[in-house]
Amino acid sequence: MPSAQPPVRPNAPTGIACSTFALLSAFAAFAFTIIVPTMLRDGDTGWHLVAGAWIVAHAAVPTTDPFSFSVVGRLWVAHEWLSEVAMYASYRAGGWSGLIVLVGVAMAALFALIAAELRRWMSARASIIALLLLGTALIPSLVARPHMLVLPILAGWTIALLRAREHDRAPPLPMAAAMLIWANAHGSYVFGLALVGVFAIEALLAAKTSDRRTVIQRWGLFGISMTIAAAVTPWGVHGLTFPFYLNDLKALGQINEWQPSDFRPFSGFEAILLASLAFLLARPIRIPPIRLLLVLGMLHMTLQHTRHEIILVTVGILVLAKPLGRARSYRDTSFSKPLSHGPERLIVAILVSALTVSLTAYRIAVPVVRTETKGIPVRALANLPSALRHQRVFNEYGFGGSLILAGIRPYIDGRTDMYGDAFTLDYFAIARGDADRWHAANAKWHFGWTILPPRSPLVRLLDHDPTWRRIYADDTAVIHQAVPTHRANR
Repeated sequence: MPSAQPPVRPNAPTGIACSTFALLSAFAAFAFTIIVPTMLRDGDTGWHLVAGAWIVAHAAVPTTDPFSFSVVGRLWVAHEWLSEVAMYASYRAGGWSGLIVLVGVAMAALFALIAAELRRWMSARASIIALLLLGTALIPSLVARPHMLVLPILAGWTIALLRAREHDRAPPLPMAAAMLIWANAHGSYVFGLALVGVFAIEALLAAKTSDRRTVIQRWGLFGISMTIAAAVTPWGVHGLTFPFYLNDLKALGQINEWQPSDFRPFSGFEAILLASLAFLLARPIRIPPIRLLLVLGMLHMTLQHTRHEIILVTVGILVLAKPLGRARSYRDTSFSKPLSHGPERLIVAILVSALTVSLTAYRIAVPVVRTETKGIPVRALANLPSALRHQRVFNEYGFGGSLILAGIRPYIDGRTDMYGDAFTLDYFAIARGDADRWHAANAKWHFGWTILPPRSPLVRLLDHDPTWRRIYADDTAVIHQAVPTHRANR
């Protein structure tokens, strides 16, 4: 077997030690995350928290819907249960501040892993630029949801596969156990399975003919082990096919994060693409063919659905770190003063640890108040008459999670996989102002009230319907109540 290549180019600066750079990067990510609490703007956070609370209270994972009134009892397995329990535990311990700290810890772990890997191949300055690009890509997705908690697993998994290829061997079997956590925390674990297949093909093509049988055996054994681990979930083997079912839903086209990339407004993602393209064109860079196909495949996924941006940037930075580092032919003298291996590093570690503890204490001591956002009608729910809380509601899709968190059963929420295509597409037709569908749904469900965005076409329809009256309105939500004398008996 060929020997591993040295991880750092001979002319690469070595001023900041890899461990110190990783520690500083982790602190920067943690500080940004907990000081700028952007992750509370997503309404789906609500139903994830309630799902975690349900799991803790019942010591079991729900297998049927316990939250809505429209499909109550329908098959639904909380496949992200591990993340939801972690979210609920942090929320129970420290409120919204505790949840923010949890996401901050995940971001710190992610940046530490990536920073350490970047410094193996790139200068400190180039590594900082790469990390800034990573941060830019993450900001739109920086919300308190399970996908943020598994990003460190994605990064660690990718790094482990890259190291395995460097040493021309299969990943160690104990690494397959990580899939047990990943598969119970978020559906992106399927991408982890696919990554192993990509690197296994690369290993097979790179091996000598006499070694290919060994390569197949070793990578195959790891592949079988991780697949078994991925099946140890509340859904069992069926969980392996769930992401494909989800991806085929036609209703996803109505949801923002499943929309194709839109380059009409300039975005951080476009800036990353342009910066990457400029660098690739400016310097001769040789990317191994299989890895190039991997990056192009992830780019294709991202152009189809914006939710895949974080996967592309996280994995792409790690896969391209080595070829990009080798392409830099000049010596970067930034941070060139070396840190010794003794007291200086210890002092840095102590200072960073002290600052981290202080920031955490500050975040817990100064509670975060969840403010009004596009998907979180805080004021509207605060002004909701108590008599309506137990009546059936026709709600905006994005408000469903907030309703569940408030103890109100929604008509629909972010669990599109459970509601299915027919129900969800019918809902969006109603939300766009289809009067016939609205009257049919109202005749079936006898809604007592509605909560919708001010610009919803259905709001205008209800404003002109004598059987409904507007009882509350603000910049986020409008509430209509059914006029009692016009309501059918329930």
